[in-house]
Amino acid sequence: MLMIAQSYLPHKAAGASSYYVASLDMVIDPGAEDFLVTAITDARSVGANHFVLLMNTNGGAGNNMENIINAISDYQGAKNNFTTLIAPVSRHAFSAGAFIAEASDQIWMVPGTTIGSATPIITGIPGEEVNSTLTKVKAAFTTYMQELTKFHGRNANATGLMVSAGVSYGAQDAARLNVVTGMLSATTLDDSLAAIGVPAGTPVHNIGIKSQALAIISDPNVDAILFLLGAFAILTDLTHPTLILTFVGGAAIALALLGLGLFGASLISIILMMLGTVFIFLEIKTHHGISAMIGVIIFIIGFLLIFHTPPASPPPPGCNNCLPSVNFFPIGLITYVILGVIGAGMVLGSLYLYKIREAMGHVPVAYDAKSIIGKEGVLTSDLKAGSFGTANIASEDWSVTGSVDISNGTRVIVKERSGLKLVVEPKKEA
Repeated sequence: MLMIAQSYLPHKAAGASSYYVASLDMVIDPGAEDFLVTAITDARSVGANHFVLLMNTNGGAGNNMENIINAISDYQGAKNNFTTLIAPVSRHAFSAGAFIAEASDQIWMVPGTTIGSATPIITGIPGEEVNSTLTKVKAAFTTYMQELTKFHGRNANATGLMVSAGVSYGAQDAARLNVVTGMLSATTLDDSLAAIGVPAGTPVHNIGIKSQALAIISDPNVDAILFLLGAFAILTDLTHPTLILTFVGGAAIALALLGLGLFGASLISIILMMLGTVFIFLEIKTHHGISAMIGVIIFIIGFLLIFHTPPASPPPPGCNNCLPSVNFFPIGLITYVILGVIGAGMVLGSLYLYKIREAMGHVPVAYDAKSIIGKEGVLTSDLKAGSFGTANIASEDWSVTGSVDISNGTRVIVKERSGLKLVVEPKKEA
């Protein structure tokens, strides 16, 4: 098998060939695109004429898949060879990963690996349009898969079934049907790399911090949480003023918007999420819970619309090979868990706002300095005209003055206030 595998290596790989190996073990998302496009660019910059991709993926976003395939095509156009290796045992290239693999010059598998199940996922389409839209999208991606396969001399009929019927192939069947270049007898990764001619000691490049960060923030589930955390941080700052929470909240919302943009969320979904947040903010004023409830509903609708795939439409003029924008993975359990957390979080947040509003309603009115004018009291010392004495007024002892002499024990009435001193005069008896 080693000799067979090496016979497939291109002539330019013989002699002074240089290998670049990259490992992709993640969904196809903006992070994966950034990693692979950067790796391919790096391979070209160092003069590597043979790129080996170690693949293990469940699929991902169609637009990121296309960008990766375009980068592979550019690399191949520069007279370089691109190989996909699905190894070791238990690895797979599903959905978008199958398209990327079929864009390769060579595809090698080892026993216990799988390729296929490349049917695009259609969500958010009105019931009456589902069948026609699904038919159009399947036809578009089936043709795309077949053309990729034909270009590299493999079995287009068998790969077309991976899209139209969701078929998957094990290593032996894939090799027998010419879906892939062949099956290696190796079981370990090192033996598999050696079998296709990669020199021992060749480094394997893994995803970096930048690509990992892009993968995290482009996850709409993470973005929804960031959005809500940011909103509630700012909301908390309105009632417990701190610049720190406003800064943190603003940064979280900015990251969420960036991530939603990377994921390809529609503008309407982002607007609805923001509108829902505004309604939650209004709960501070409305105080009856309805505003918060409306906000929760609007936010969740906006969140679900992130996964909405618009109906297939004709490509724009001059774009003969454009494909519909779709995903190759469905809304998972984690998304529904996130929805539950969002709903519960918003309800708790609304209750918190209600308590704040209630507490604010019981804050005592600030003391009015002039409210003591007109109050009555009793002198507790003799008061000479123009000098100062003391009096008990409104159950408090005050320093008082007056324009006439007043004896101790006389009832007085406050006429003016000057700072902490009161101007009094004797109370006139009826």
